[in-house]
Amino acid sequence: MLNIGMTELLAFGIISLLVLGPDKLPEAARFAGKWYGKIKRMISSVQNDIDRELRLSELREQMQNEMQRIQELEQKMQAQMHELQQQSQPAIEKQLPNAVPHNKNTPILYIFIKQPQPTSVYLNAQASCQTAISAKQRLNMTPATSQLNEFKVAV
Repeated sequence: MLNIGMTELLAFGIISLLVLGPDKLPEAARFAGKWYGKIKRMISSVQNDIDRELRLSELREQMQNEMQRIQELEQKMQAQMHELQQQSQPAIEKQLPNAVPHNKNTPILYIFIKQPQPTSVYLNAQASCQTAISAKQRLNMTPATSQLNEFKVAV
């Protein structure tokens, strides 16, 4: 803090001894030491406060820069989302209103409806027993998939 050498301290001590005398010199040294300590603590606290304020102002500036960057990114993302929505609107309008979209991720539910089959068979009197047995077997069979009505339901 103060750039005082040994010779300056010795000269200061001799002058103070001559001016104050041996009685008051120890009391004056304590008083000067107290004030020197108070001034040194005050200067260091002021320096610490200034450093802290400088760091806070730097942090605030960095935070504002980051907030601006985040807002710019958010605006870019919103613009891209808006563009995607505008691009998807014509595609949706071009599709038929009753058409099911062809999306690989959309599950399709198939519902098979079984139509009732006639339970009685009228055979010709001239038909053989074999024909009657085959007709009876056909009645017990489940209908082929071509005979079933198919509904596609997109879920």
